[in-house]
Amino acid sequence: MDYRKFPKIELHRHLDGSVRVKTIRDLAVAGRFPLPTRDLDRLAPHCRVGRNCRSLGQFLQKFFFFYDFLKSPEAVERIAYEVCEDAAKDNIIYLETRFAPILQATREFSMEDTVACALRGIARGQKRFGITVRLILCCYRSESPASSIDTVEIAKRHLGRGVVGVDLAGDEVRYPARPHYPAFCLAQKYGIPITVHAGEACGPERVREALTRMGARRIGHGIHSVDDRRILDMLLEQKVTLEICPTSNVQTRCAPSFRAHPLKQLADAGVSVTINSDDPGVSNITLSHEYTAAVTQCGLTHDQLALSVRAAADAAFCDRATRRRLRRIIDQKWFRPKRRTA
Repeated sequence: MDYRKFPKIELHRHLDGSVRVKTIRDLAVAGRFPLPTRDLDRLAPHCRVGRNCRSLGQFLQKFFFFYDFLKSPEAVERIAYEVCEDAAKDNIIYLETRFAPILQATREFSMEDTVACALRGIARGQKRFGITVRLILCCYRSESPASSIDTVEIAKRHLGRGVVGVDLAGDEVRYPARPHYPAFCLAQKYGIPITVHAGEACGPERVREALTRMGARRIGHGIHSVDDRRILDMLLEQKVTLEICPTSNVQTRCAPSFRAHPLKQLADAGVSVTINSDDPGVSNITLSHEYTAAVTQCGLTHDQLALSVRAAADAAFCDRATRRRLRRIIDQKWFRPKRRTA
């Protein structure tokens, strides 16, 4: 089935993981950064993961190659605009993209400025391509707790004006969430919706932590929830949605293979799951690719996939009017009444 023809919703896509190889080259040239080659085919392996990727840490290292190219107003606005274009081409009608302002800020380019530039690019992209896009601001595990407080304060100032939530991202194996608890307590005080990367490379106890100590309403990845029945029950009782990214999970070896990915098991258990691309530029995929992989390789039925798209509409950090519009489109295209036969 060609899922490019279906309207889609994505809740977990990193802005900095969505950059085109050509854009990386252009930004490097404009910033006078040295490149090993300007040939796009030869440059691509430096920006994308291959079959030799063995861990989340190795996956994240791909960002080190091009991240310095992204630290300018022009770069942030451009990649935000282009993520809208790429999503619209894949028939995504609603997208929540995310990035960590602390990682793209410099002495001359403040965290506040990075957010303003991202929102400017998103505003242009929405208008040009007819897509609804919102921004989630990531606190980052390896950065200071103070930077997370600053990120939450920025999110508060822009909440309802393009920003819809906050996240904790980064390498959960090497960096604990505990130092960032105060930032997420503050986010809860401000009423900012929270999603947390947890249970991706580590066990289900990280999911429990995100729910009980950080106020998460959604979990980024969360695939190891399947390892603990108590965590599954908690997800069900609290109606928490998982943002699952099959290809990314396999590439980072958080799941050993598509066939062994716990997506089907989670869906069968009644957990609210959504399908996402995570870092489509680094993984060299689209959301339609992920939908196809979820069915043909992970074992979801088409009906379960349709339910995951509806779950994405219900779990989106958007206003009620937008949610009603999304549900109407999804129900019309994914849940058409079956024709009765004589």
